[in-house]
Amino acid sequence: MPGRDYKRFMPSFITLLFDLFEHFRRNKAHDNSIRKLDKTQEKLATVEHMLVRLEKKIQHNRDTIKQVSTKVQIYLIVNFVVLVAVLLKVCGAY
Repeated sequence: MPGRDYKRFMPSFITLLFDLFEHFRRNKAHDNSIRKLDKTQEKLATVEHMLVRLEKKIQHNRDTIKQVSTKVQIYLIVNFVVLVAVLLKVCGAY
């Protein structure tokens, strides 16, 4: 009896195994093609590189603004001293 059931279901199991094999093979091929088309890592690396460049530019701009601010303050002090000297000369105190 057990041998007869085995012989009866064997063609169905063979077909099932071939279908499963084909299904897994298709899924593997699909997964491989997705990995090749997935450029997330490259995009993240590009964004990270752009952020680093932006941080460097921001730091450079801050340094430039600080230098310009210092120069403007020096020019204001010099102009104030010259203005005071001119006023003293005009008023006759100098």
